[in-house]
Amino acid sequence: MSNPIPKTTDPLVTTPEIPAVGQPIKNGLGQLIHLVGTWNSVPDGEFSWNTMPLPQDDVHDGFILKNFPYLEEISFAEIPGTAPNRGSGFTQVANTLFYEQRVYFSPSSGGMFPVPPSAEYTLVHAENGSWLFLDVDRQFSGAFPPDGSAPVPLPDGVTSLPVQDPNVTIVKQMSVPHGNSILATGKVTPPAEFPVNPPPIVSPDNPGTPKLSTIAGVPSIPQLNAIPNFEGAPYGASKYGASVIKDGVETNANINTNIKLVHYLKANPPKNYIHFKVSAPAPRITNITFETKHALVNSYDMEIWLLNPGTPEMALMYYQNIGMSMTLSSSTATGTKVITFPHTTSNVVVPVKS
Repeated sequence: MSNPIPKTTDPLVTTPEIPAVGQPIKNGLGQLIHLVGTWNSVPDGEFSWNTMPLPQDDVHDGFILKNFPYLEEISFAEIPGTAPNRGSGFTQVANTLFYEQRVYFSPSSGGMFPVPPSAEYTLVHAENGSWLFLDVDRQFSGAFPPDGSAPVPLPDGVTSLPVQDPNVTIVKQMSVPHGNSILATGKVTPPAEFPVNPPPIVSPDNPGTPKLSTIAGVPSIPQLNAIPNFEGAPYGASKYGASVIKDGVETNANINTNIKLVHYLKANPPKNYIHFKVSAPAPRITNITFETKHALVNSYDMEIWLLNPGTPEMALMYYQNIGMSMTLSSSTATGTKVITFPHTTSNVVVPVKS
């Protein structure tokens, strides 16, 4: 008997229709406002792929691969409030989306890594967290003024607010039940363009209506390389299958999961898109003790391309590249090896129709 198909159209996290206090922030989210709602995979996970190394005793090279297509659901919701960061004479506004994601094994057509029937449609990954839009131009001096009052004057001798780094305008805060937490920062292109000379700002949820532009054409998708590394050389590459280069692009999805995104773009070229990119080096990643000793997560990169924003053809493509230092050992040997493993995933999701 096969497993039931999960219902991936039910929202995992929502914005209250009638919040007790305040209203959900919209203008203050910039380009992140496009993400609000629930998204799920195109049918059968056709444009998804996951590369997942697992330590395995007494096999060649000390690890196996559990690569597979997958189905997913992810929901984003505004909150009726803000997260002001207060310091010295200034305040930075961080407007927020909460999100939750669930990923399931998709039925496999076979190949190198068939998904057994007992695993089809079972949960393989879950995470939740928040996305922040850091308002570059709408900072406040001093504490927040009460609604309707003039902004607090700048400190003596100061003529302007500090300039926020334009390369750090969005943040992804995430937690996964392996015992990892990640704080990734980056930017969105094009940025949200707020009015240059707005009326007096009396609260962070009133920054003026931004212009949300797009980039015309089809995005360029970077190639990934999921083959692990040991002491500067590829390790266990034969497990990933032969490299297949076509027109300068690696087409073996076990090596370059992003080939799935390339295939989607060829079948569904967009008219325009928005690009989100965040990353986290080791100091912004925490691991529980077991993970630190055996499967340390030490880097994180994610890119999102929102295709045809605001139209019926809208879709969201992404990849994640999680760098892991995995300790491999064997019951028949005394030594261990610490291998650098890229854990990569790529997928295309579309909005759930209401």
